[in-house]
Amino acid sequence: MSKLLKTNDAAKYLGVSRSSLTNWVKQGLLGSGVTPGGHYRFTADELDKFAEKRGLNIPKAMNDSGKVKILVIDDDAAFREFIKNALDVFSGYELRESIDGMQGALLIGTWQPDLVILDLRMPNMNGVEFCRMLRQNEDTEDVKVIIASAYLSPEAKSDIAKLAVDVVLEKPVRLGSIVAAVEKCTDLKLR
Repeated sequence: MSKLLKTNDAAKYLGVSRSSLTNWVKQGLLGSGVTPGGHYRFTADELDKFAEKRGLNIPKAMNDSGKVKILVIDDDAAFREFIKNALDVFSGYELRESIDGMQGALLIGTWQPDLVILDLRMPNMNGVEFCRMLRQNEDTEDVKVIIASAYLSPEAKSDIAKLAVDVVLEKPVRLGSIVAAVEKCTDLKLR
C-alpha cells in the first residue's frame, strides 16, 4: 500500500499551492481520500496520473530528504536528550529541538515538521497556545502532536481535548510509551 500524503505534502509533490490542489479536488479533477476529520489524503500514484494528464512537471525533490521531521519543544534539556535517545530505535527521521513555544513556532514556519513533541509548561508560549496556533493555520493543522507533561490538570486536559492532540503522555515518560506514541503518529520503522 502506498503512503498517503497530506495536502501540504501533495502540493509540494506537484509543485503547486495548497489552494490550487484543494480547488482541483473540489472540482472533481483530482481524486483524494478524506480522513474522519475531513482532511484530504493523496497517493503518489494518483498525483502522478493527474500530473501526466495535465502536463505538470513534478519537482525532483518532493520532501527535502524524504525523512519524517520531528520537532521537540521543551525547556528541560534532560527531557530533550531523553527523546533523542528514545528515537534512536527508529531510522528515517530528522530531529530539531526548541527550548520554548515561540522558538518552536519560528521553526514550524521554516522547517515544517511532521510531528511535534512538546511540554505544556514552557516560557514565552505554553503548549496549549502552541497547539492552538498549529490548529488555526491551514498549513500546520495536520501536524501530529504528542504532549508530554507533568502538569496535566483537569483544565489542561480539557484544553488539550479541544485541540486534536494525537497523544498525551504524563511525565515521567517511559521509553516504551514514547516509542509507541511516535509509531502511532508516523510511519517510522524500528531499526
